Amino acid sequence: MPVPNLRRLLLLILALVGFGAAPVGAAERAAEGAPIRAVRLAEGERLVLDGTLAHPAWQRAPVHDSFVERDPVNGAVPTRRTAVQVLFDESALYVGIAAEEPRQEQLRAPFVRSDNVLRTQDFVVLYLDAIGRKGSAQFFRVSAAGSTGDGLHTAADDSEDFAPDFDWDAATARTAIGWTAVLRIPFASLRFAEGKQQDWRILVARRLPREQFHFFTSTPIPRDAPNFIATMQPLIGVQLPARHAFLTLRPSLTLRSEQRDGVTTRKAEATLDVKWRPRAELLIDATLNPDFSQVELDVPQLRGNSGFALSLAEKRPFFFESADLLRSPTDAVYTRSFTEPRWGLRGTWRGPEVAGSAFVLDDRGGGVVLLPGAFGTGAALQPGSRAVAARGRFGAAEGLANLGLGALAVSRVYEHDAGRNDVAGPDVEATLGAGWRARGQWLFSRTTAWPGAGGGGLTESAAQNGQRRYLNLLRNSGLGETSLRIDQTDAGFRHDSGFVPQAGTRRIAAFQSFGWEGVGPLNQLFVNTLVEDVRERATGQVALQTVRPGLYYNGPSNLEGWFEVFVRSLVRTARDAPSLDERFVSTGLTVTPAAWFPLLQARVDHGRFADRGDNRLRRGTNWGVSAKLRPLPALELEPRIDAALLRNDGAEGGGRAYDERAVQWLAVWHFNARHTLRAIVQDIRLQRPAESLDARRRTESLTYTWRRSAGTRLYIGATRLRGPGDIPARATEAFIKLQFDAAELFGHTP
Repeated sequence: MPVPNLRRLLLLILALVGFGAAPVGAAERAAEGAPIRAVRLAEGERLVLDGTLAHPAWQRAPVHDSFVERDPVNGAVPTRRTAVQVLFDESALYVGIAAEEPRQEQLRAPFVRSDNVLRTQDFVVLYLDAIGRKGSAQFFRVSAAGSTGDGLHTAADDSEDFAPDFDWDAATARTAIGWTAVLRIPFASLRFAEGKQQDWRILVARRLPREQFHFFTSTPIPRDAPNFIATMQPLIGVQLPARHAFLTLRPSLTLRSEQRDGVTTRKAEATLDVKWRPRAELLIDATLNPDFSQVELDVPQLRGNSGFALSLAEKRPFFFESADLLRSPTDAVYTRSFTEPRWGLRGTWRGPEVAGSAFVLDDRGGGVVLLPGAFGTGAALQPGSRAVAARGRFGAAEGLANLGLGALAVSRVYEHDAGRNDVAGPDVEATLGAGWRARGQWLFSRTTAWPGAGGGGLTESAAQNGQRRYLNLLRNSGLGETSLRIDQTDAGFRHDSGFVPQAGTRRIAAFQSFGWEGVGPLNQLFVNTLVEDVRERATGQVALQTVRPGLYYNGPSNLEGWFEVFVRSLVRTARDAPSLDERFVSTGLTVTPAAWFPLLQARVDHGRFADRGDNRLRRGTNWGVSAKLRPLPALELEPRIDAALLRNDGAEGGGRAYDERAVQWLAVWHFNARHTLRAIVQDIRLQRPAESLDARRRTESLTYTWRRSAGTRLYIGATRLRGPGDIPARATEAFIKLQFDAAELFGHTP
């Protein structure tokens, strides 16, 4: 199958940008809603954050109540009135939102953990783009119960990341006709450029989950908008404070007692996190000996029949500030590849035309280094290392009309002369004519750290070079989507600081979707087809070949579902292995059965699957069920189970050839919005009877959290681990961690 020359494709894209595309800035300005005006508090006026709009200053602030429904019927008149007003003083923005709901017994407003304000609850959300280029926006959510969540929305891939945490606060109150929320966003928590407040953008939205799950926005967002934040409204009238600089010091102390294989150790560890903004566009972050005892356990994933590494979400605070800037078309910086940092230093610049982030990190190692191949991912023990990484974006969104350019450079040097891995290259994001968008990246790697003859760790060896060339063309036509993705990776390409599970392949994938609204009881129905071909470049052998037609639908009660038929799914597990033709169906759904049962998710794959253990097809079933339950207003329960079963055929006497299960129970008791007790039990078991393999790992965790603010928190917890193999048979840890914000300690607020 001939493959287009990627260099020519990139040149063609640039030509289309220069000669055939309409300027993005003009089109976006035409779609903007009416500006929202902020009003300054008078000298001596002070707002008490009680959630009400009773202060006289709110009477002076203009009211914006021209909300429109986005879901389920785009452009419809909302069934409930929502209004927003904005005030500010010398240190912060105050956003007041009034949400009408005459039947308050219908409000879905349980207490939830931070960043768990989700679509099954009544909430309002504020999006702020203080840079004004619509490349990204900080968002701040508050539910009717006063629970909060925040993060970053990135326009390039239209994704929301709840990992970043900002210093802000909110309160809510009930009224005779609904509820109100007041959000206080300190200027110190916003990312803006000097003298550019006239370019600020704002979007306010409201979730109303009833039989239909409604979503209202303060300005229309057409179905064919390039991303969710493309039509944000201007926020005018804000006067920035004379001084933008601030310094945040957050020391913490952890007392820990560990018992491993009968040996008990006790230790005290001090850590320090620093954030300094010398000017509006520049932020400096530093961390010393960071401790992540309080981080919630990863959701267990099935790995026993997977030939490729699985990625994990980042949950560690040091990496949050620049999460959107490090996200390139291929997610080329994977911060979970840094296992246990000793210290780190990062600078982040956010300007109207140029944005970027660079960091240096000293890592103790102890994890694994991914060794990507065409038919699977190998691994080597990870030594300690020092890494330097930088990514810049130029002309993002409106900056250079419809073209955004980026560049990435990462260098990782391993301890004990074990070699190094260097990666660099440009990327491009472009909006073309007729609704087409393009994202591309071209990376070059040079690696001298390779496994030795005996396996295990890395040793310095002769340098190997490689390239990765990636291009994704995408068109969103409202109720339809078209995409073409080409990803070509050399066999010698390695990116130890990114997530690259497969190399030495050429991947071509095409996706087409057509949709309709109001089909019977459904809100939307889509017919989809995915065709994908992955081949080893050296031999031309098929590693994966898929033809996958299917349906996607959504409807009342938060219903979402899919049904797909893998009419062709060729898989090869190794170069000399046979090609296995999997045939199976896949279906699943998400629904909200009741207010006390806000979420049920289920999926089932059934048919014939490749068994990577012995390179043959077997009948089997993969399935998973997860739920969110609220049997009591203060109690969250989240059970989850994932399972995979492959059966012996008749010649082998039947029975199980492979059986893997991952079970997690999570329970949270909310004493109030700031005090919680969280318990997690995880159990993972893998069985292969023919190999006499029966491996089980069980983890139990209990953590009490007091959250005074984003910077001052107390954690008291214990974890117990039982498992086989290269981990201790039994390990127990108890810890107390106190983190505090130095400014709060001395009575100062940002």
